[in-house]
Amino acid sequence: NFIIRIEMKRIFLLFVLIFSCAFCSAFPRVTQFVEAGTGYVAAKNVEREFNPFNFTYGFQEKENFSPDYKALASVQFSDKIFDFAMLGNYFFPRLNQETENQKIGFGAEFVYHFQRYYDLYSEHDIYLEGVFRLALKNRFDFRANLGSGLKFARIDAVDRDFLWDFSLSGSVALNYYFDSGAEIYGSIVSHELYRYPLAFTPLYSLGFAWNFKSGFRISSDFGLRLRDQFVVAPYIDRYEWNLKARFSF
Repeated sequence: NFIIRIEMKRIFLLFVLIFSCAFCSAFPRVTQFVEAGTGYVAAKNVEREFNPFNFTYGFQEKENFSPDYKALASVQFSDKIFDFAMLGNYFFPRLNQETENQKIGFGAEFVYHFQRYYDLYSEHDIYLEGVFRLALKNRFDFRANLGSGLKFARIDAVDRDFLWDFSLSGSVALNYYFDSGAEIYGSIVSHELYRYPLAFTPLYSLGFAWNFKSGFRISSDFGLRLRDQFVVAPYIDRYEWNLKARFSF
């Protein structure tokens, strides 16, 4: 298992290096970014408590207060779990109205996620969502997603092919920007980049970030997930705290 973990990390780092060089030379109109993060998670499922470490490489439309396209690849790992995720979104020109200081319109977002819980199970998640956007330059960016996805899982102790299931998904998110470089953001989501529960058990999160003119951004947020919120008495299923540093170039 240790050797597998090392190889997964090497493959991802090679992927980042190749694509970084390719986009630098072939697509001068994109802004690239790298992000590293850590945190603390306490959950009532098999994960229990752990400290994740994650690394992300991505690119988006350059010099745009609300980019019309974005793509990223990300890896997260701990002593028991390995996650790999890819995300891309695109806003269709014919479905968007744009002025110098405002954007409003619709787009689409695709997500693929792989998870390996060592000696227990493997999971694949594929989601496609429609996205509504309302953005004001240097002030706020609001997004609302609605879509669906498929989950494929294989349990090591069960001698059969992949189990699969269908799930609906949705989210709302708001980022508010201050002239000083400060940023407040919050969201209610049915899934996040590394976790895709089948039942609608929303994760509520609130965070703060500081954006430097050099392209450096540091952020911290806290989230909690409620289970059985719409059926019986709700209870908190998961706490998480995240700390991330990003550099755009």
